[in-house]
Amino acid sequence: MLKLVRVDERLVHGQVAVGWTSDASANTILVANDEAQKDKIKAMALDLAKPAGVNLYIRSIEESGPIVEKFASAKKAQVLVLVRTVKDALKLIKESNGTIKELNVGGLKFEDGKKKLNEFVAVSDQDIKDLKEIDSMGVKLDFRMLPRDKRLGLNDLLREV
Repeated sequence: MLKLVRVDERLVHGQVAVGWTSDASANTILVANDEAQKDKIKAMALDLAKPAGVNLYIRSIEESGPIVEKFASAKKAQVLVLVRTVKDALKLIKESNGTIKELNVGGLKFEDGKKKLNEFVAVSDQDIKDLKEIDSMGVKLDFRMLPRDKRLGLNDLLREV
């Protein structure tokens, strides 16, 4: 069962390992990221960051679509899916044939060419287009850094920009 699909540049880190994994009661983490899938050192670091007793799979975005579909109907696997970018989230949503119904957007750092939507999400113009496309596909967008934070939607944040 898919418990949470999250966009977070850092992928697996303290807030995900402790906060989101326990809040979602996840026993499995799927990192859908082409770079991490190809880089053994990055994969090892992600494995070290995951909570004890939680399974970790690292796959490319393309191969993750069918995996997400299978996890969506799984009984035993309670799955937290992590992607690094909004672009990757959009591709994964398309590749998984409508099984992703909600997307949590968390840590996207500010850098040149990006606008801050709030203190923890900065996006490019392309990210905004991609988020609007995700929204138009009927996927509920949820902007929170931590599980205890107030849920904000895309329209809430775009009013601020």
